Amino acid sequence: MEISVAELLKGKSTIIKNREYFQTKTYVDPFLDKMSKLTNDFRIQVKTPEQMTYSATETDLTYNRVWIQAVLPQEYTIDSHEEVIGFLYGIDVKKPVVKIYRGYLNQACTNLTVFNPMWMNVQEMIAGDPINYNPVKTLMEDTSDFKVRLDKMKNQYLDRSKMTDYLGKWVDYVIRESQDYGYGKVKIAASTPIDAYKKLVLDADSEYYVPDNLDPNLFDVYNSFTKIVTDDKKDIMGKFEKTLLIGKMLGVVEQ
Repeated sequence: MEISVAELLKGKSTIIKNREYFQTKTYVDPFLDKMSKLTNDFRIQVKTPEQMTYSATETDLTYNRVWIQAVLPQEYTIDSHEEVIGFLYGIDVKKPVVKIYRGYLNQACTNLTVFNPMWMNVQEMIAGDPINYNPVKTLMEDTSDFKVRLDKMKNQYLDRSKMTDYLGKWVDYVIRESQDYGYGKVKIAASTPIDAYKKLVLDADSEYYVPDNLDPNLFDVYNSFTKIVTDDKKDIMGKFEKTLLIGKMLGVVEQ
């Protein structure tokens, strides 16, 4: 569910498994304060509990999962990809967790693009303890080869006659592989390669469709996959890891 900053700050404290977590404002304000020095473009999605109490005048709002994307100004944009610092946490998961990451959003489709596995910091979220926001500065100061990798993708083509072979390899990869930063494995659904394949070679109305007489480049293929991750509104916790897996599968991210 997409909400505004004002709505986010209304989130109340909550207790899960006898552990009391602070009101949402306590967790998100330090991140918002840091990033508001650079941007006012905050894109927020949340997950609320399955059941909430309410009165005639007020809903008892609390957010079990929060995802904020702070999109940086135009001067940070590289080749129509906006730089973004992401902040998210989940308290209703098996291991409550905080994630802070850096990436780029394709302006044409808002797909997340990440090539560096080190561009995500993962912390245990302990009830009653503060979050370490220092990784925001560390991530932003890290050097980037984003433009080089992006150009490489745009200039590397897949043989159209071998697309069914690629499809088989992609399906095999997502079935076998996962990404784990120590707080549970994240996998790509087995249906994802099939859906991406359809976007590339079958659906003429798809923004990623490549006609039969042309070879698709890796940029087309990559975005046909990441679009599926973008459009999945149910999962707001594993976007970075899934995008990283796609990059590894296509050979644009080191294994």
